Amino acid sequence: MSIVRMKRLRMVGMISDREELLRLFQHMGCVEIDEPKEKLVDPAWAALAKPDGQALSQAKEACLSAQTALNILKKYAKPKGGLLTPRPVIREEQLFDDAAYHASLKMAGEILELERQLSTLYAEQSKLRSQKLSLVPWLELDVPLESSSTPEVVVAFGTVGVRSPMEEVQGKLRAVTELAEIKPAGADGELQYLLLVCHKSAEDAAMDVLREYGFSRAGLRGLTGTAAENDRQMDARLEQLRLETDATIEKIVTYAEHRLSLQLCEERGKVEVSREEARCRLLDTEQTFFLEGWLPEADVPALEQKLSNYPCAWETETPLKEDYPEVPIKIKSNVLTEPLNTITEMYSMPAYDGVDANPLIAPFYVFFFGFMFADLGYGIILAGACLFLQLKVRPKGGFGQLIRLMIMCGTASAVIGFFTGGFFSDFLTRFSGILGVDTPKIPFLTDGPLLDVMNEPMTVLIFALVVGFIQIVVGMIVKFYMLCKERNFADAIWDIGTWWVIFAGIILFALGIGNIGSVPVVLVIGIVMLISQGRNGKGFGRVTAIIGGIYNGVTGYFGDILSYARLMVMMLASTVIGQVFNILGTMPGDGVPKPVAIIVFFVIFIIGHAFNFGLNVIGTYVHTSRLQYLEFFKQFYKEGGRKFRPLTVETTYVDVIKEEK
Repeated sequence: MSIVRMKRLRMVGMISDREELLRLFQHMGCVEIDEPKEKLVDPAWAALAKPDGQALSQAKEACLSAQTALNILKKYAKPKGGLLTPRPVIREEQLFDDAAYHASLKMAGEILELERQLSTLYAEQSKLRSQKLSLVPWLELDVPLESSSTPEVVVAFGTVGVRSPMEEVQGKLRAVTELAEIKPAGADGELQYLLLVCHKSAEDAAMDVLREYGFSRAGLRGLTGTAAENDRQMDARLEQLRLETDATIEKIVTYAEHRLSLQLCEERGKVEVSREEARCRLLDTEQTFFLEGWLPEADVPALEQKLSNYPCAWETETPLKEDYPEVPIKIKSNVLTEPLNTITEMYSMPAYDGVDANPLIAPFYVFFFGFMFADLGYGIILAGACLFLQLKVRPKGGFGQLIRLMIMCGTASAVIGFFTGGFFSDFLTRFSGILGVDTPKIPFLTDGPLLDVMNEPMTVLIFALVVGFIQIVVGMIVKFYMLCKERNFADAIWDIGTWWVIFAGIILFALGIGNIGSVPVVLVIGIVMLISQGRNGKGFGRVTAIIGGIYNGVTGYFGDILSYARLMVMMLASTVIGQVFNILGTMPGDGVPKPVAIIVFFVIFIIGHAFNFGLNVIGTYVHTSRLQYLEFFKQFYKEGGRKFRPLTVETTYVDVIKEEK
């Protein structure tokens, strides 16, 4: 509806009341607390300190604890329900129940401890599995792995290359000494595993032979008994660990019934973090604190009533024009314009001295979407599906705004589709042909549509350009108003009014009205007025300014008007693609039994129109938004504002009913 008028708020209060006041502001949700940057560089304010961030760190830690616990629960105990599960509704006092909050934090800590236990169990299992793999080549060796050398006998476990012939190794070893023996154990894809036993005096000779084949000692420290015995022990330990793991997971799963409590704990944590972040933007003395921020002008009386109960001093101030870039922007909306916030905010918030574009783009956006998507069947599906989501899930934020916008756009698509003869393109005609009956005579839908894009594309194109011209003129009117409001009457008349005269002259000339002889008087007046485009130039600069103004105006306005041809193009594309799939569905022909033909038709119909629906929803959304951003907003929109973000209670998992304090 409009940009809400804001007031700068400054307040000095008692430290003892600080926490209670911040909770009050959070409950009211109408005060944005800023960091007083100018005060921080003022020597007179240098003695004031910023609050410590310990409480903020604790709040973040608590929030993270609850969030991590919920993620762990989600991993081991999938939540019931899904996208269509509505959010629980709670009272504000439930969210701020300290006993429940601390109990939930305790539960979160228990879940985190169980997760740490699981991590330890998984790490030990991984280690045992690695050890089991390392023992596989030694399983056939019936020798204790702790066997070690003595002063007289050398015992060495080791490996040689997999391509080393073991018979050749043994032969060379016997050739150099009879006091050494190797016992093969096993092999894998790269190595052969063996045990060397030799007398101490023959160690060097034996090692010289084995080094030729890449002998390397194997590390088997810490293992006692044979490899097979160790393997069995590890299997037993792995089974024990598996049982402990399952038991730990079962303990975690038992917390699933407290999922809502943990969600409320996370929500409370986020609220605490938000409030502590605001507290860190204050300035403190030993007894008082200073707060600076913004609030809507309409909320000043309510705040005044609440603050009357506290020993504090405060004031509000209307921002000066030079302060406008700092003023946060809040849009006053109603049920029809609020969904358009998602479109406007995607582009940019308006400047404080700009115009709320939502009421201006709402009728055009909905109509353009409906005109491009024009189909009764598609519109009913889109509006119905989004209405179901709205009633069932009650989506919040930008997604909720998009859902509500699509309800309006789907409704417009259904209405315009009815009057332009679109019901899953030409479904009624094609399906009637399969059934062997005449197409039902439905006014507009099948009998005399107001606009027939297939048979009268030029009429539809002209209509699209006319509608686009109307939107551009509306934008020019808004710009004219803004210039007059700023008392910049010369620019309003010469930069905007000149082109209105030219547009009027072109229309009158086309209609053959207002001509003196063959001279289009109004158009000539408009062309003469174009000389004003050089009023700010000097010397030859006036000539170039005139030429530039004419060129930019002609290419700008008329190029923008031609951009609205996409209304016809998208409408035609949707209709043609739908017709193609309907024709494909009728291709089995007369030689096919009617029940089979109907089944084939609906299989192709469902697949084809699902593709067409999805493709055109995206395309129509993009092109409708583009027309607002590039053709309409450029006429008047002054962007650059920042969104008003008050200290408030924001939730994700639940809806909170606020109670009067």
